[in-house]
Amino acid sequence: MSRADQAEGFRLFPTKRPSGEMAERLRRIRYVVSDADGTMFTGAKATNASDGTPSAELVETLIELRRAGVSVIPCTGRNRAMIAEDARILDLPGWIAEMGGLICTSQSSQPEWAYFTGDMPYDQASGKTPHDAICETGVIDAMLGRWPHELETYHDNGIGFEYREVTVALRGRIAPDEAQAMLDASGLPLYLADNGFVRRISGASALDCDREHPVGIHTYHVTPAGVTKGTGTERFVQMMGLERDEVLCAGDSPADCDMACASGLFLFMHNGLDHPLAHQELARRDNAYVSRLDSTDGWCECMRALLAAKG
Repeated sequence: MSRADQAEGFRLFPTKRPSGEMAERLRRIRYVVSDADGTMFTGAKATNASDGTPSAELVETLIELRRAGVSVIPCTGRNRAMIAEDARILDLPGWIAEMGGLICTSQSSQPEWAYFTGDMPYDQASGKTPHDAICETGVIDAMLGRWPHELETYHDNGIGFEYREVTVALRGRIAPDEAQAMLDASGLPLYLADNGFVRRISGASALDCDREHPVGIHTYHVTPAGVTKGTGTERFVQMMGLERDEVLCAGDSPADCDMACASGLFLFMHNGLDHPLAHQELARRDNAYVSRLDSTDGWCECMRALLAAKG
């Protein structure tokens, strides 16, 4: 299937100076809440183009957005240690980590942050994190035992999975319905979030696959029920006192599509159309647009259109 065929039936995000109603909608945008890997970043690098070659386009676009008064907030499955450092280096004012479960509204010397656990009971005074509570049910060990060499804890680019605070990160090839049934029997309200395909596996791995081309390998997050990138973004919007039409969200996976409910406009990256659930999820969102280019290149092109509307 060609790239044009993949995007058939979806509205394409404008690539030059927008006009009419779209220009008006873009002029209202004050915040861009964006997935990181596969959306803003290619290969987890801020200085790569979509084909992996060196490029300053992302950094330059972030600077232009900042000059225009548009704040960029990464919303990611990454843990606090990873995304907080990314935000510090790129001078981003806040972040949403762990699929919406950890929200920072002010990235400063004294960050303002909060857990968000949705429907899952959590006692802040327990001295345990929500992640600890999930692991203590035994369901993660049971899942790993059910799918040996097909499922493993995901070590966040070298930072151990145990440093997560709200979710449990996994990667592999499993039967989602069976995994969800195991989570339903765990005693806590949990669900399995699919955060898209793994493009390359770095570091140690026990998965039975080609690490350079891991076909069919997904990133999963065992997550408290009621916590999604969408509800996490909604919570961030409420905490910041924003209106929905002041927010544009962007992503490249079915899990990212939930952010559309918290934003006036939703941008889906062309590379995400490879996922079999993407078309179904996008069809449900009346504010969704697809980029013409993949990941970083597409993100920057669309942000340049936003800047043109504001200029």
